[in-house]
Amino acid sequence: MRRFHSPFNGKRFIGDKAKKIFHDLFYESFAAEPDGCRIDDILPKDVRTFKSDSIIEAMEKGFAHCPKCLLIEQALHE
Repeated sequence: MRRFHSPFNGKRFIGDKAKKIFHDLFYESFAAEPDGCRIDDILPKDVRTFKSDSIIEAMEKGFAHCPKCLLIEQALHE
């Protein structure tokens, strides 16, 4: 689910600078699930957005994909 408040600003792909992973907010796993994405737990100072809001940019910036929320997205590109 996209978040339109700062620091997320409506972006689809959100990086976690502390963990160096990025999430797809269209497919995020619920925080209540074991090892869920927990987007809302990312500290504001650790949130990274990407200008083009794309998987390619996130990976070019050195972020790995989240294994929970990017499984569906990866399958679409195979």
